[in-house]
Amino acid sequence: MSYFEEFLRLGEWLSQDDRRALYKYLLLSNKEIYEVQANLLLNNTKLNKTIANGEILYSFKNGRVNYIAREIASDEFTPEMREIKLTGSHFIDLARLRKFFAQSDVDVIQNYPLPGENPQTEGGFGIDTYPYYSLAYYSNGKNRLSGLVKKFRTNDREILTKLRTL
Repeated sequence: MSYFEEFLRLGEWLSQDDRRALYKYLLLSNKEIYEVQANLLLNNTKLNKTIANGEILYSFKNGRVNYIAREIASDEFTPEMREIKLTGSHFIDLARLRKFFAQSDVDVIQNYPLPGENPQTEGGFGIDTYPYYSLAYYSNGKNRLSGLVKKFRTNDREILTKLRTL
C-alpha cells in the first residue's frame, strides 16, 4: 500500500502536519485534474466528485463557489462547509479553485476515509477553521504578515517526499 493510500484510510487520525502536507501533495499532483474540474464547474454550475469514502457536491452561483459533502453510502449531505468568492478573472479563479478543491479533498478524506484498521468516531463533519491556502491558517487568524513568515518556515518536505515516492 502506498503512503497516499494509507492517508486515505487514516481519516481523523491524520495529524495537522499530515493534512497540510496532503493538501500540498494534492494541489501539485492534481493540478490538471483540478483545472478540468474548475472549468466544468464554471460552465455547468454544479460538479460532483468522490474521494476516499466521500462524495463532494460543488455549486457555483452569483460568483461564489461552495461545497457540501456526504459519506458515499449516506443520503444526507453536510451543511455548506466552505465558500470562496471568485474574482471574474479566469486565470485567478482557476488558481483559487484548484486550492479550494485540494482543501475540500483533504476535508473529506479526514471525515470519510476508506475503511481501515483505525476506528473512526461517528459525529459531525470536522474541518480546520482556516483553510491551508489562507495566511490566516498559519497565523491562527491573526496578522497576515506573521502568517506569511510562518508559511515560509513550515517544512513539509519529508511527508511530501513520502507521498510522492512510496
